[in-house]
Parts: sequence; structure tokens; C-alpha cells
Amino acid sequence: MSKIRVMIVDDHLIVREGLRQLLEINNEVEVVAEASNGLECLDLIDGCSPDIIFMDIKMPGINGIQATRLIRQRHADVKVVMLTIYDDDELVIDAIRVGANGYVMKNALLNDLMTAIHSVIKGQAFLDPEVASIVLNQFKNDKLSGRADAETSLTRRELEILEAIVSGLRDRDIAGHLHISEHTVRSHIKSIYRKLNVSSKTQAAAQAIYQGIIHQSNK
Repeated sequence: MSKIRVMIVDDHLIVREGLRQLLEINNEVEVVAEASNGLECLDLIDGCSPDIIFMDIKMPGINGIQATRLIRQRHADVKVVMLTIYDDDELVIDAIRVGANGYVMKNALLNDLMTAIHSVIKGQAFLDPEVASIVLNQFKNDKLSGRADAETSLTRRELEILEAIVSGLRDRDIAGHLHISEHTVRSHIKSIYRKLNVSSKTQAAAQAIYQGIIHQSNK
């Protein structure tokens, strides 16, 4: 079984070394590259082909949020988990808005890091409990939610696909489960994004759970 390929991006060498040593305790993971800033990350990504990038949110030059935005545009399959000591509301929300798949604190334990890795690899969102409340509060303020009547505006098929997204299924698995084409799945997902006023599966899943459209017990 091939290992999960991880890149670590942080401007502090001691943080990169500590995280590498911690992650490589688990034989499922291989740290394939390290970068000290966003620009270096973008330069290295083609050569090392990571599955997941642990990205510091505050760095000089191109910061983690800016780098994540560019990665989402150029390498849509690469998962990005924001790694930080900060729990600033705007930073958390900005990271999600640009397409981050997860958010963990730098003091996270190995079990938490591996949970984050497994979650985002399966297409699920992962938010550290310390920052999850920030996201929920933001939804309450309608800064991300946009529409309060999303459940009634979604079609039956869109609700089925949204439930599958929350469960972490990939597009091809959703297509097989519902006996429709992947193209049709992607078309429905675009419609879901528009109706929920989101731009990623991470946001759609969080929105669905918060609004009670899909219950967490379905995951």
C-alpha cells in the first residue's frame, strides 16, 4: 500500500522538523518535501506531488492563505490543511473561503493529525475543535451561509448528493451509488454550491451540518 505523501510548509525550521518527526512515527505517512514559505511551496509542488500539504497560515511573502488559493487553482487534487497557533476569526474564515480542506492547531497530537489526514483524503472537512466554533458563529452571522432557506431550494437529487458529500464520498462513488454519470454528479454539485453560496465541498459539508440539512449521524 502506497504511503500518503505529505508536504510541510512553515517558516520555522524547528516546527517543520518537529512535525516531520511526529508524522513519520506513523508508517502510513511519508514527508516528501518541506518549504519555508508559500513561494517555495509552489516551486516544489510539481516535483514532489504531495497528497496533502500542512500549510502555516502566517508566513512572510506569500502567506498560507495566498498559497492555498493558488494551489486550489493549479492543483485541485492536492488537499491543504492549515496549520497554525492562531484562532483569529478572519484567518479561519479566509482559509476556508480559499478552499482549505482542514484546519489544525500546531500543538495537535499525532492522533489528531492522522484524523485530519484521513478525513481530507476521503474528501471530508476537518476542523480542530478549538476553531470549529468560529466557523459556526460565522454561519450564524450569515457571512458564509447566504441563504437560510437552502434546504427547501435543493432538489431531492441534490439533497442525496449533499448527503454523500458529507459522508466523504468521491464523485465517482456518488455516481455509482445513485446510478448516474460523474458529469451529472458534477453538474448537481455546481448547483448545490450556488444554492448554498459556497465554493468547495468543505464549505458545503459544514453548511449542510450547521443548517441541519444533513445530520452528522449520516456521516
